[in-house]
Amino acid sequence: IVNEEPNAEEVKAKVKAYEEANKGEIVIRQSQRADEERSMADRIAAEQREAEQRKREFEEEEKFKKQTKAKLKLQSTQVALGEREEVSAELIAAQRQGYWNEIRSRQRGGAVSNVNGPRVREPDGGLVREMKIDRETHRKRQAAGA
Repeated sequence: IVNEEPNAEEVKAKVKAYEEANKGEIVIRQSQRADEERSMADRIAAEQREAEQRKREFEEEEKFKKQTKAKLKLQSTQVALGEREEVSAELIAAQRQGYWNEIRSRQRGGAVSNVNGPRVREPDGGLVREMKIDRETHRKRQAAGA
């Protein structure tokens, strides 16, 4: 008695006979499963490589941004001290557009485009007006909050 099977030898013989009779189909199924597993492993490896590449690109971009900001700061200091006439146009353009856009355009090999792009004009009184709060305004605000 094996695994509570009274005629285990007969069952073993049946299984062997089935395996011998369908050997080709079994091999085909096993190879298909192996192919599926291999393709899954390949996809996982490819995704890992892509993730590592994106991480490296991001780190390079951050490094470049940091260097560009440091150059801008240095040149601004030199201008303030009178050692230099003006900050380079390239750095000013990079600051205006945001260092990110500058990096992207450089990676694509394109020149800096839209340097003097659309901007919002600042109102005459500044962006935020400082309101002088009188008693009446103060009381209205107090009443609204209470």
